[in-house]
Amino acid sequence: MPDAGNPDRALALAESPEDVRALHQLCRQGHLYDVERWIVGGKPLQVAPEAIRKGTRPKTALQIALETGQHSLASLLLKNGYRLEFERYAPLDLALQSRRWDLFDLLLEWGGDLKSVDVSTVLDTYNAELYERFRAAGYDLTERHEMASMLGHGTRNRPLLGFVKRHRSEDPKIQQELNIALGYHVRAGNERGVNLCLWAGADPHAPAPHPEISISADPDPEESEERFVGLSAIEEAASHGHLGILKRLGPDPSQDDFDSLYEWTNAESIVEFLATLQPPRNLTEILSSQLWWLGDRYPSAGYRSTRPIEALLGCGVRWEERDSAKLGGIRRSLLTVRDDHLKTLVARLGRPEICAPETYHELFRTARMQERLRALGLVKKPITEREKQRVERERRAEEAVRLLCRYDRETLYDQVWSHPAQEVAKGYGFSGVRLGKVCRTLNIPVPPRGYWARVRSGTAVRKPVLPSLG
Repeated sequence: MPDAGNPDRALALAESPEDVRALHQLCRQGHLYDVERWIVGGKPLQVAPEAIRKGTRPKTALQIALETGQHSLASLLLKNGYRLEFERYAPLDLALQSRRWDLFDLLLEWGGDLKSVDVSTVLDTYNAELYERFRAAGYDLTERHEMASMLGHGTRNRPLLGFVKRHRSEDPKIQQELNIALGYHVRAGNERGVNLCLWAGADPHAPAPHPEISISADPDPEESEERFVGLSAIEEAASHGHLGILKRLGPDPSQDDFDSLYEWTNAESIVEFLATLQPPRNLTEILSSQLWWLGDRYPSAGYRSTRPIEALLGCGVRWEERDSAKLGGIRRSLLTVRDDHLKTLVARLGRPEICAPETYHELFRTARMQERLRALGLVKKPITEREKQRVERERRAEEAVRLLCRYDRETLYDQVWSHPAQEVAKGYGFSGVRLGKVCRTLNIPVPPRGYWARVRSGTAVRKPVLPSLG
């Protein structure tokens, strides 16, 4: 049979997928000699790109060879001028997905471009030697943060972890991918994943972007990533309330902003743990952040309790703030919280060892805040002088009505002007002071001081008329 291996042969291109349908059938059946006869006969191996209907991706002879693992068939096609650039899929990806390293090498030998391989396909091979090969060729395995996603959404790819551990110190991009992966595991509460990332050298103190937030909605991913620094793994653990993971990560006051951790957390246990390492410093900023999340201005945050704030106020740090603008911002947040939350916070802030009285007064002094507190029964409405007088009159009237049920005014009037007050009081079984109060309430005039001495001396003394009760 004539030699079918001729890479320089003029490749005839089919004008329609129908023209190579028979060839594809031979490829599927593995009829290598029949394919050779097809080639010797000068028939087309591929369809012209312009002849393929837009939006379709029909099977090709090489694709069939790769999917069925036919090394000899793939070699035959490539040796006879098969053009990789006409393929509408990625041949190298197919070889890697099937774990056929021999086919992969064959494609590279016949012009396959390493940079055409999708990075996720490379990483999904679990082949450390392949990772090294791509890296040596200048291939960026951190593209689109696929490395971080692979490491952060599973714990099975140990070869990749070993690769990252070897190269992270010399490649900042690999170190960042490992830090991002650590963040994924922290958010998911995956302690096994956290431990593996720490073993590989992840830095829990370093800020790492969250690709799913920083890039997906931005038309310029690179610019977006520069703007979105992200949180460190320690901040993620604090914000998600994973106390065990936070302890494993080891927050350090010399490396981490503890006030930021206090701001992010929604867990009382996190606050209590952090306070054992370093108490809060800027309570105003921390409370401002906590109250923002507690209020109803951000409903998508879900239900939040006052327990973290109560724990903050119980750290032994007295809150003192004189900046009226900062207190105004906190006041506005307080006005948005639920009634039960406000009651709890007012009771806690009302203790002078927790909140300075001056700060408390400034925080709750406005009319709107006072109205809210009055509605909750936390403060009483101020009483004017006229209202005080009216209340006092009503009180005396009620007391007079009650006393009239027990005492006769005219009788009591005659008694106090006929005998000394002590004698009259003794007859009723109470003190002279009590008698004076009864007379004042019933509007009964009583003898002035020295009256009985003048009577005994024979001095004429005028007895006043009993006035009306009204």
